[in-house]
Amino acid sequence: MTKLEAILEQAKGLSRFELEDLLRELSAYALDNRADDEADVGKRGLNAWTESTKGEDWSAYYPDSLRNGGCSHP
Repeated sequence: MTKLEAILEQAKGLSRFELEDLLRELSAYALDNRADDEADVGKRGLNAWTESTKGEDWSAYYPDSLRNGGCSHP
């Protein structure tokens, strides 16, 4: 029997209230960890992208109004 199967077998002995409480707790745990994981992945990606583009000149891709901090408005 796998760990999950053993946990599910134990859960069969819980009352409806206990099952609902268990579901809330598991959902909160899973969602909280997922948010942290996604934030960490995003931070690592942004850091890697920033490092890989250091020293590059991207001004040729900016609209004229944004080049050298200029503004196209009079």
